[in-house]
Amino acid sequence: MIHIERVDLTERGILLPHDRVGIVIAQPHLTLTQQEPFRTVPACKAELLANLTATLTVSRAAPHHAGKTHFTIFPEYSIPGLDGVDLIDSTLADQQWPTGTIVIGGVDALSKHDFASLAGRAGSHSDTVHNGLGSIGADEWINCAITWTKAADGTVERWLQPKLWPAWEEQDISYQNMYRGKSIFSFKGNLSNGLRYRFSSLVCFDWIATIGAKRSWRWALDDLGIQAGEGELALSWMFVIQYNPRPSHPTFMSQVDSFFDGTIVPNVRRDRTCLVFANSAGKPVPGRSELYGGTSVVFSPQTLFQEATSRPTVARGGPRFRGNPLLNAFRDTYFREKGACIHSFVQINPDTVIAGAAHRSFAVDRPFVYPLAAPPDPRTPSNMVPACVKWINDELDDITSLSDVQPAGDLGARADAAHATSIQELRALSAPSCNRVIKLATARDANSRAAFEDDADAWDADERGALGHVVNTLDLFGVCGGVTAGNPDAGHATVSIGGKTLDLLAVRGKTHDQCHKYAQTQFTPNTRRQAILVTRDRDNLPRKRRSGSILQTTVPKLGDERKITDPESAIIHVDYQGLIAAFNDATTVEELSQKVAAHVGA
Repeated sequence: MIHIERVDLTERGILLPHDRVGIVIAQPHLTLTQQEPFRTVPACKAELLANLTATLTVSRAAPHHAGKTHFTIFPEYSIPGLDGVDLIDSTLADQQWPTGTIVIGGVDALSKHDFASLAGRAGSHSDTVHNGLGSIGADEWINCAITWTKAADGTVERWLQPKLWPAWEEQDISYQNMYRGKSIFSFKGNLSNGLRYRFSSLVCFDWIATIGAKRSWRWALDDLGIQAGEGELALSWMFVIQYNPRPSHPTFMSQVDSFFDGTIVPNVRRDRTCLVFANSAGKPVPGRSELYGGTSVVFSPQTLFQEATSRPTVARGGPRFRGNPLLNAFRDTYFREKGACIHSFVQINPDTVIAGAAHRSFAVDRPFVYPLAAPPDPRTPSNMVPACVKWINDELDDITSLSDVQPAGDLGARADAAHATSIQELRALSAPSCNRVIKLATARDANSRAAFEDDADAWDADERGALGHVVNTLDLFGVCGGVTAGNPDAGHATVSIGGKTLDLLAVRGKTHDQCHKYAQTQFTPNTRRQAILVTRDRDNLPRKRRSGSILQTTVPKLGDERKITDPESAIIHVDYQGLIAAFNDATTVEELSQKVAAHVGA
């Protein structure tokens, strides 16, 4: 049995917009103790407190342009104990923090004494009937969600909601039990157009827990159904704060369909409900991760929100990001960044979207990504992150130096230095240049080209291999010196060989001929200099010297004059296999430079 504790925020003057709501979600990387009670390890506490400060700073700045940040969300376990609660308390009490705002967050494990201390503070509310201190064992700890509000008169209050049911890790214990809460808070208030908003929060496993033969969220819906009586009311938000290594697990995602099913508690409308999943990060810096992340907002299929490929910062979910198709029918706005960061955005109220081309809208607007205590990175620019920028930077994390194939020595060290430069220059590229790098390097046939060129969310093994080829080629020429990437008038870079400056184009495809023909359609040689086309086929085989156009009477060489009657005279075509062989065989930079020049001039 789960009790629903109703809270009316109307008298506190917490009025929310009816059209555009500002939301900031922290996505910190957490390091918890290995055994219960699960708390932030002492060495990481200062950093986590700094994360709270950084997130609250972004919230106060309201970069989403919604007037103010109406909801600030911290995932499960991300507030380090009473020190973290004190930090949020003091920030909200400051006059600079706007009134009429709400903060929701999860505190790491509280002892019974700490919970009692927190519950006894001025402004604290808890369900003393169902979660009274007498029901908490002396050896139990509390995983607690807290909802803060700052009323119109500046009063700060907090509502304490212990987690209802432990996840497996919280059950598979050695010493102490997690206290199992027995109630959910149900908040309501007024929207700016006079209608009502309603929201509740759940803590991670509570989303799928079955308690008393019903899912936890069903208890909240049933109570709203009782309030509606013969009439009808709407649920505006359901927040699920998580510390979840598998946020898109089929068991977790399968509840979305049931939650939005209009035949379940039909007098409680969810066709316009915003379901918010706020999870912690999979790594302490931006990047790709198999675990955690998955922060998202989900709407029912009945909304009129538009969807598009390769939107900045957010994707459409689906198997590529979820690993399953369970949310394909829903409006699933999935934040790509799974590393530590702060998400800031405007959530659009579906009720304000009108059918017709003039009123088209996405579910979120201005989805900015801010850093969390990490060095500057293109994936956390305090702005939107184009899909191609996110994809390329994630891939660059995993491309290794050519020193892996060289014994320790000067050449390997030079390869590492060249690789660092290549990565740095590619990370600095603008979004159009990132897209151009992949477009030039990936030799696809005409039938599949259009489907991939402008949709970075569809890029896969072909594009991954092409980017690796670009980096490896830049590294090879970089060891010899004189490589500059990022020139939009060049191919992938310009290189200096034998005192000559040439454009460099690296293309990967099924065959060398396919790469060559593709390059002809995508790249126009500079009228002032020659270009080097470095191709790599599927098996990294040498290029046959007789390949090429039968109309080409001579093979272009370094320093040859360009012929007006022969457009291909401006392109020197070499294979990657010959270049990497030169690198493997060389023992010094001078020897490598001679071998590369010989291969290019052959």
